[in-house]
Amino acid sequence: MPETLSFKGICKKCKDQTTRFFKRFLNFLRGIWILFKQSFRVVMLFILLCSVFTIMATSVLKDLLITLMMKVTGVEYIVPANLSHVLFNPISIVLMIIFAVIVTLMSLFEIAGLLHAFSMGQAGRTTNLMSMFAAGLRACRKALHPKNWFLIVFILVLFPLTRVFPLATSTFKLILPGFVDQTIDYTKGLNVVYWIGYIALILILTVYLFSINSFVMQKDSFIKSCTRSRHLERGHFVETLLSLILLTIILNFTINSISSIIVINWNEATSMLLGNSKNIIFKAENVGTSTYLLRQILKSFISPAVNNAALAVLFYRYVDERDMLLTLSKDTFKAKKTSWKGVIAFLIVLAVFSSVTSVYWINRYAFLFEPVDQPLVCAHRGDNVNAPENTMEAFELAASENLEWIELDVHQTSDGVIICNHDSTIKRVTGVNLSIHDHTYEELTACEFGSWMPGNYEHVVVPTLAEVLLFAKENDMHVQVELKGHADDVNFEENVLQVINDTGMHDNVMVIAQDLSRLQRVNELDPTITKAYCVVVGLGDLEHLECSDNISIEESYITPELVRDMHAQGKKVFCWTVDNDDTVQYLVSCDVDVIGTDNPMLISNAVEKSDCSGGITRIFHIVLHVIANMDK
Repeated sequence: MPETLSFKGICKKCKDQTTRFFKRFLNFLRGIWILFKQSFRVVMLFILLCSVFTIMATSVLKDLLITLMMKVTGVEYIVPANLSHVLFNPISIVLMIIFAVIVTLMSLFEIAGLLHAFSMGQAGRTTNLMSMFAAGLRACRKALHPKNWFLIVFILVLFPLTRVFPLATSTFKLILPGFVDQTIDYTKGLNVVYWIGYIALILILTVYLFSINSFVMQKDSFIKSCTRSRHLERGHFVETLLSLILLTIILNFTINSISSIIVINWNEATSMLLGNSKNIIFKAENVGTSTYLLRQILKSFISPAVNNAALAVLFYRYVDERDMLLTLSKDTFKAKKTSWKGVIAFLIVLAVFSSVTSVYWINRYAFLFEPVDQPLVCAHRGDNVNAPENTMEAFELAASENLEWIELDVHQTSDGVIICNHDSTIKRVTGVNLSIHDHTYEELTACEFGSWMPGNYEHVVVPTLAEVLLFAKENDMHVQVELKGHADDVNFEENVLQVINDTGMHDNVMVIAQDLSRLQRVNELDPTITKAYCVVVGLGDLEHLECSDNISIEESYITPELVRDMHAQGKKVFCWTVDNDDTVQYLVSCDVDVIGTDNPMLISNAVEKSDCSGGITRIFHIVLHVIANMDK
């Protein structure tokens, strides 16, 4: 008969297990520190070389991939209207697979080199760059065998989707565009599904985490390595998960603290030496931006080293010590001697690669030495952080903030009135599930569009396009009118243009649409009105877009080359939706014309503080953005 524990006994058992875990966790941290300290110089140099190579190689390969995909599919640009045609072309699929394999191998090369260094440390031996390079190349050669191709999915999908525990600076990142994150946050069902999926992926990653160690340090296939990882995790799953979670928290806290201390003391030192007496608000904002950049840079270089050391410590803890050296590949503990021939060959290859890439980058980015203009800020659906979106209150607030641009979405009611609302129904903003195209304007005005928001918004009603345009005209504002509508709407584009002309706002409105057919219809009706194709994906020669005088593009796809090419054709670049001020300097350095945001005051302040100079400063800001996003 099983022994029944009393409440006191259960508490004592929990206390003993907790004490035992934290003792092992402290030994875990001590082991990481020892490995990190003894291999610090060679590991940091290795990560630096891998990072520089990866940034350059990925940039060139990505441009080559896009160029080849456009060439084989016969298109000049890649946008939502032709995205499926490009992506599902057989040759495009082959090209994307090749690109994925190369990116995987770059990540694996770095991970294998770091694991080799820390495995040598665990065995009480030292290593060098040549040994780490050899380990990386050995793992890449092994990964190309067909039986190991599942490793590509592991590195390209599992690690990027979880966005935790980065093992390499070159690990491919899957970054959701801002509007996707917003949609998930605002939709309860999607939010729940997202978090369930996210937690499930982390649990799967924890089970198979040591497959990387086994694959790199043993001669087994990746499938066998996954099986071995599963066996190692038996009885250790909770310890591994909790150890990694605590390590991540401690690492982030440490990096954040170090970044803040460095930036604050640097600012204070420069203020004392140079007599800089800027106001305290400006100083605080500057410290915040600089701290963020430094934090991301430190995370990009320190996190992979610490995390690989952590993998090595846990792996060797779980492997039976008596069988440890017997079960590992002998190549793991071979320290490749540095020969003069090897050093000279490496320097020659590095010199040739550096020369070629330098010429390529100088020719491609020479225009970055020119100064840029300060962009304007557009209130996306009005100032919808402080007032209900797409309402007169939100647009009035934007006008009081001295903004030159507002953006709104339009639908058509069943009686032909053009109103401002983002969705095809009013459920999200009123709680009442009414379809706009099935109801009259009078029926919709019976609903309150702002009662869900804190503040005095109990009796806010949906505005008509005419009301907003007349208000914008009085306040000398420009308006982006995004065509939403419904497939059953009659004369939707004609009615929108009629309202624009009747209010006298023809020259101060830019009509935008994500449905290219709507933009083409507007162009047929009125070729003289300013139009912009609103794209969530935009690659290639977007300056050749038909029926589009400008481009409205999701911020993730903004590049200096895109903006330069658009400006060369006399077209403007509008980007959206920018709600974090940490990306503003990059967008300014890219020379965008208008930044769309839900939080106009925050972004306006960031724009005011931004640096619009060209030359080395402009290049520096762009490079910083690239490095800062390596660990996102």
